[in-house]
Amino acid sequence: MPERPVIPLSLPAPIGGRTRGFTFLVLAICLVGAAHIADRVTFWSKVWLGTETAASGDEPVFLTVGPGQFRIPPKYLAGARRQSSGTDNRFRSLRLAMIWPGLDSPGLHSGRFQPAGMSNQPGIGSTIQIELEHNPGRRSLRARMDPFYRRLARGGELAGPNGLKILNLSSHGGSGTELIVYDPSVQNGFIARCLRQSSQPDNTVCNRAVVLTSGLELRYRFARKLLPEWRQLDTAILQKIDTFRTR
Repeated sequence: MPERPVIPLSLPAPIGGRTRGFTFLVLAICLVGAAHIADRVTFWSKVWLGTETAASGDEPVFLTVGPGQFRIPPKYLAGARRQSSGTDNRFRSLRLAMIWPGLDSPGLHSGRFQPAGMSNQPGIGSTIQIELEHNPGRRSLRARMDPFYRRLARGGELAGPNGLKILNLSSHGGSGTELIVYDPSVQNGFIARCLRQSSQPDNTVCNRAVVLTSGLELRYRFARKLLPEWRQLDTAILQKIDTFRTR
């Protein structure tokens, strides 16, 4: 026969501890937890882009990405990824947002730009999405040009805007068009990768990556319509990021 559960007929004897001490312990744990949460909220309010922070133009915050140290106004920050839990100001990557032309912060153009980076309306700039990342060892697009992209290209080089050359990497029947655009006049010069979806041909986005120093890479996304301005755009972004660097 199955055993029947034993039901106690009386309450267990007290352990003899002081309930007041237990209450104080629980209260102390709650206070420590609340202080930690408040500290995290305060810190991230200075780092993450928020509606109020973006518009306020508060004092710049000191942030480290790999070997690079930066002093960046919060109004430019669009996101961040911590490198480790033990260091508050050290990040694996930082995301910034700027408006072209001028590379102002989005907060100065509130309601006058599209976050996708493109707009056909007059008076509205293009959003440039910039990322600083600690990613040592990544192979550059230029390093992959001859062994990969030239072999995958359909047809020969095509003439692009303002001295650029274009390689078409798209396969037959693909849903989008993938292009490599580059400056043939400089060995390690400008190069970007662009992808156009057939369903949204006007929303072609290009990606450019630049190694600032060993272990620190700058990447930015921009609308393909800005390729005729690639020299001004590339120079302006590099100079803008350089103004944020402290070392």
